[in-house]
Amino acid sequence: MQLRNYSIIKSVGQLKELADMMNDIEEFAFDTETNTLRVNSDSDEFSLVGISISWGVDNNYYIPTGHLYATEEYPNIPTWYVRKYLGRIFGREDVRIIGWNIKFDMHVMKRIGVDIVTPDIWDGMIMSWLIDENSGNGLKDNTFRIWGEKPREFTEVTGIVSPERRKENGLKANSRVPFSLVDIDDGALYAIDDAFNTFRNYVYLLDKLEEEGMEKIYCKMYKKFLYTLFNMEERGVVVDRERLEEMKVEIKEDLDKLMYDMIEIVGFEFNASSNQHLAELLFGYDKSKNPNWNLIENSFKFKPETTTKGGMPQTGNGVLAKLMKRTYIDKRRLRGQKFIKNLLSYKKLSKLYSAFILGISDLIYPDGKVHPNCNIIGTDSGRISMSDPNLQQLPKAKDDDKYQIRSLFIGSEYYADDDTGDFVDELDGKIKTETIRRKKMIALDYSNLEMRVLTHFSEDENLLEMFLNKHDSHGSTAVNMFGLDCTPDECKKKYPVQRQVGKVLNFLLAYGGGASALCELLGNYDVNLNDEQYLKAEGCKNGVEVAQKYIDRYFDSYTGVAQFIKDQKKFAHRNGYVQTLIGRHRRLPHLLIRNPSGKDFKQISYEERLAVNSAIQGSAGDITINAQNRVEASEKLKELHCYMLIQIHDELVFECPEENVDKAIPIISQFMSHPFGDKKSQELILPLDCEADSGDSYQEAK
Repeated sequence: MQLRNYSIIKSVGQLKELADMMNDIEEFAFDTETNTLRVNSDSDEFSLVGISISWGVDNNYYIPTGHLYATEEYPNIPTWYVRKYLGRIFGREDVRIIGWNIKFDMHVMKRIGVDIVTPDIWDGMIMSWLIDENSGNGLKDNTFRIWGEKPREFTEVTGIVSPERRKENGLKANSRVPFSLVDIDDGALYAIDDAFNTFRNYVYLLDKLEEEGMEKIYCKMYKKFLYTLFNMEERGVVVDRERLEEMKVEIKEDLDKLMYDMIEIVGFEFNASSNQHLAELLFGYDKSKNPNWNLIENSFKFKPETTTKGGMPQTGNGVLAKLMKRTYIDKRRLRGQKFIKNLLSYKKLSKLYSAFILGISDLIYPDGKVHPNCNIIGTDSGRISMSDPNLQQLPKAKDDDKYQIRSLFIGSEYYADDDTGDFVDELDGKIKTETIRRKKMIALDYSNLEMRVLTHFSEDENLLEMFLNKHDSHGSTAVNMFGLDCTPDECKKKYPVQRQVGKVLNFLLAYGGGASALCELLGNYDVNLNDEQYLKAEGCKNGVEVAQKYIDRYFDSYTGVAQFIKDQKKFAHRNGYVQTLIGRHRRLPHLLIRNPSGKDFKQISYEERLAVNSAIQGSAGDITINAQNRVEASEKLKELHCYMLIQIHDELVFECPEENVDKAIPIISQFMSHPFGDKKSQELILPLDCEADSGDSYQEAK
């Protein structure tokens, strides 16, 4: 392990000396230790345990702030002094600040009143991901990969905390030990190593970024994006807690009613979450397990669709849906279908209750908001992912649906002038006549973003004509493929099945999917290509053959797309990567194997699909990120008190005072339509369109 010197700051005087020393340095890395990961908003759970700082072998420091077992020799430094002396260092605009997953540490510093404002901010995690997204991008992964050194794990440090100290703090034997219970001298070395490794890994990774031409992409896009996401996370989204509590009660009542109805049908209690119970009940599987059930009489005796390796019939939603589609005349199975209908409703509602209602309830901060974590490297494509809560997975609901989860997310309150209704700022401490109002929610969604990216790359004449004439894209595909006697815009009403085929094909083939995948996907939309009508019409033996004919027909209609897919795969095999619209790489190492063995072919097939998918989805991600950066930097939107709250796939969601909604939407639309500003070279060959709506909740803004 590389030797480095380190110091533990033991007094306010030493802290001041450290700050004075850092006045003129050009760059430094830092890391924070906390007692919780929930740091996006003020919370009683949060406390800062320590800060580590490094700018090389001879400059490594640990500032303890929240160790519960500090001593006279190793005391805590009050955060007030950290804010006083280090605040001006972290607040410099002319310094380069380095971190690993630095957005988290920015939130931590914000909680103690320290703002990081430098435009020159570097995140080793993102740097590592830009160089190799296929390997682990954690600090310890990189330290081992680059230097051959395996840093200590968090649990190795907390593991030395005595059983007596754990018991004293109410911890169970298997409970996670917070860093605050670690002695300062024990914890300092671990914390300093994190900052030191962050700094030296950054130096190494910066050279690699320059070698691969990725430095410019980081500087132009990700530096800004870190602040964009940081601001979004800080703002959070207001939850309508009154409606949330109402939903809790209503859903629980509906679940109880569904369970009562199912018990009435079968005549005994059972566990709807148990595959074993459902297999016994639906198929009569392993009757001896529950003899009191009298399964000979009560089993519905359906024929199993599929079984596990152990021979137990599977009971997933797909199996249940197939059983519902069958036609029966005997009373036993008709009663079984009634049971399955209730069971499907129960499972759907149960998931809604546990994953969203309870899940959201547990994640509301004291400010009445959720503050989701936006993970920059959460996907291979470069699109962000979300957690705590994952708002990208919020179920869509129709206007007449009883439970609309998206309706729980509403705008924040503001003060409006009683006479004009305009937003009221606090000016010179003067009290105005004002009314509390709530901001509207605005949602702007890109229209067919991925299809437009595909059109740009393929330069397919039929696709280009379709978009320029503003035709229904899926209807156009259906008309071209099947020679239908209608316009593309009439297709949805006149030929819904063919349009559905066109829709699935538009998305599937752009991502390298084949006939088997098409056959399966269409089945999810009640288009069973194994039905006699499709087999006879196409002269095929099975649904996969039908699907292949559809694919061939698609490529006959869109020859430019076919050539693009061919060229992408060829490029990937030659170079081992593909690139997005702005030149960001997606590495596909298996495609460089010249003499593959049998075990390689599956991965090669997968990476060939990625060669197409990554260029399209990755470019869509780049477009969205740049649009977000432009929106976040807009002074006009700030003047309108309109702020971005969340990004969900190709959609940006805002809150805005009602009186400013009509002014804000055109500004946001302009940024989204031109995400690269004046850089015409990176614009698509056809316009980017987006659809906008607003309402009292996120549901209404959809």
